[in-house]
Amino acid sequence: MRRGSLFTGDPRRIAGYAVQKLLQVAGGLKAYEADSDILLGHEHARRCPFCRDGHRLRLHGHYHRFALVPGHRDPVRLPVRRLFCPRTGTTVSLLPDFCMPRRQHGPAILGEFLSAYAAGSPLLAALRATRPDAAGHSVAESLRDGFLARAGPIGTYVAGLRARALERPMGAKGRRAEVAALLAGLCLGFAAAADALIHHGVALHAAFRIGLA
Repeated sequence: MRRGSLFTGDPRRIAGYAVQKLLQVAGGLKAYEADSDILLGHEHARRCPFCRDGHRLRLHGHYHRFALVPGHRDPVRLPVRRLFCPRTGTTVSLLPDFCMPRRQHGPAILGEFLSAYAAGSPLLAALRATRPDAAGHSVAESLRDGFLARAGPIGTYVAGLRARALERPMGAKGRRAEVAALLAGLCLGFAAAADALIHHGVALHAAFRIGLA
């Protein structure tokens, strides 16, 4: 093992293992489209997450991915900066905060969808309120169930922010009640669920290496 590595085995055995860093973007999509390397300005953006000494990662080109964001009918094609750790042969991708790891839907759409669903809208209608061309029920179900599958770490994260435990809203039952309780904890202090999920998505990913859904 190389000195400072977090791994106990041969680094070559983990070659190809990739992680993502989710980072805030001042100015949102427009600022990112103008300069996709804006994320390199974060102090910890190039710090290696694999090695204890946190050495500086090398620039390793870009790849492209798509993101669904409010106000855009079609997915937005985004360049994503890739970094490289030469000690372990692993890569790190820098994602802007309006994306969700491994999902085309961004946290803003997720927030608007879950807010409508928690308020009582049928599942597909809730998604189509923010994404009118949503193809079918399965997409909405996948987003809701993905959010609820992370209820444990989300609850732990919210508990670290609040003095009180999450409570189910009166009258709500089942999965809708679970969504409403988690969303209420995340949205406290925010005017809109979209803004809350963009903000908390970064911290949640940093703490647990998970996306919101």
